[in-house]
Amino acid sequence: MTNERASANSPAMSRRTILTALPVSGAALALPASGTACSPDPVASLYREWLDTRKEWRELAELPGNGDFDDPRSIAAQAREFRIEKQMLALRPTSLEGIAGLAALAWAYVDPGFIDADELAEHAQSGDCRTIVAIWKACTGLEGYPIT
Repeated sequence: MTNERASANSPAMSRRTILTALPVSGAALALPASGTACSPDPVASLYREWLDTRKEWRELAELPGNGDFDDPRSIAAQAREFRIEKQMLALRPTSLEGIAGLAALAWAYVDPGFIDADELAEHAQSGDCRTIVAIWKACTGLEGYPIT
């Protein structure tokens, strides 16, 4: 995958951008308890779509002759992924699943993609990574790293 998405240190994808998108007030989370139906969380829906698109890109990356990821289908999948990321960051989550989706997106920005588990575990001890993992665990109840 080419790295055309904004890096974690760029103005387009700063820590402030991620953290601004993450907060959901306790009042917003309490809304469903009022007995009124609430609409599905748009960020949660986009997160699931983002996961599907990334899975599709990974499958396409394995195609013979697609070593440079220049197959038109790979390029289209990557463009969809980046479009979905922008949409996720433009919206406010209304559920823990939506917040978890943003945490997973943040993880994708800071994850160095190490193959070696020891290197990844060491990197995951940085402040950025520990914060993202803590949000992920709090929202999902899952152990380990966010699902990307």
